[in-house]
Amino acid sequence: MGYMSPILSDSSYTKTVDSQSSVTAKKELGKDDFLNLLIAQLKNQDPLNPMKDTEFIAQLANFSSLEQVSNMNKNLEEFLKQQQYQNSVAAVSMIGKEITSVDGEKGIVSGINMEDSGVYLTVNGKKIAFTEIKEIKNPAAA
Repeated sequence: MGYMSPILSDSSYTKTVDSQSSVTAKKELGKDDFLNLLIAQLKNQDPLNPMKDTEFIAQLANFSSLEQVSNMNKNLEEFLKQQQYQNSVAAVSMIGKEITSVDGEKGIVSGINMEDSGVYLTVNGKKIAFTEIKEIKNPAAA
């Protein structure tokens, strides 16, 4: 088999941290890194003992799976952002309404807070998660 340089000597997998040229590896490999590894493996394989077609197909299937999982993760992140946006729009419309939470807390919504963990309503000086609302009433009808 031909000479293969160590993967961590490739500049795409390393970065310089300080002027003393210390190097640290990336925390995770992505789909482009996987494809580069596959191409390097094909270029440097032993001509007398080449990779079997079943091994190559299995590696391509792994690459395809990795790409699909990556795409699904991006779509899920976008969905969650949209969901939080819709919850915040709905929460704004609850200001001035009387709500009841699933644990029985009742009161008039005086404000909302949007945090990384979700949307919260301010009721009686307490934060109640938007997802914990059981009932919404118009205060005049109470």
